[in-house]
Amino acid sequence: MLNDIVVSTGTGYVCNSYLGLAPYPMDIIRMFNFSSETCRRIARCSLTDLCSSQNGIPVGEPGEPHNIETQSQEERSPMCSASVDESAVSSENGMLDLVAETSTSPVTKASKTPKPGEKASQELISFWKENGFSSLIIAAPDVDAWSIVSELLPFLSFSAPFAIYHQYIQPLATCMHNLQLRKMAVGLQISEPWLREYQVLPSRTHPLMQMSAFGGYILSGTKIRTEDQLQLK
Repeated sequence: MLNDIVVSTGTGYVCNSYLGLAPYPMDIIRMFNFSSETCRRIARCSLTDLCSSQNGIPVGEPGEPHNIETQSQEERSPMCSASVDESAVSSENGMLDLVAETSTSPVTKASKTPKPGEKASQELISFWKENGFSSLIIAAPDVDAWSIVSELLPFLSFSAPFAIYHQYIQPLATCMHNLQLRKMAVGLQISEPWLREYQVLPSRTHPLMQMSAFGGYILSGTKIRTEDQLQLK
């Protein structure tokens, strides 16, 4: 998806939004071997900054907290906590390496490959606010589906598609019902993706014989302009 955005438009961006202060790890991007230009098109922005910009509050100034139901830092799973700690350690090591490179070889720093997931600039956030996003993908099983959709859907431009993943169908069914009542989207459907694990060994790669094909559920649809927005126009 990211490669298509960069190749087709040359100016597209992918915004990785996150809750809280610590961004989520993005180590999987390294596996795709994206070019430097593609990595530069991946930006990070916290949901607080997006909501502050959407409400007219400059980024960096305190605003009202959003009402997304999420777990506290202490209640998160050990895997999430370990990922955050590991990210912090990596940042510290990266800073130490950067200082060492600056003192020994300044040229190496200038030719360093752009790191994906840099913080989005205020100009870029303002551009997203004025023009809206062209698509939305949500994969946050620990957050209430309808709460996060009601927060993020206003950032989408009209006729833009969206997809929401959850491991259970009931949160998506509730979200779908609310979207239908408020007439915020069309073409709503809940699908069940088919997942199958593979055994990968030399000359012995084949699907696992005994496994479940369950891979969660996906709610998809297209955002439309509501009646209230038409009256404001």
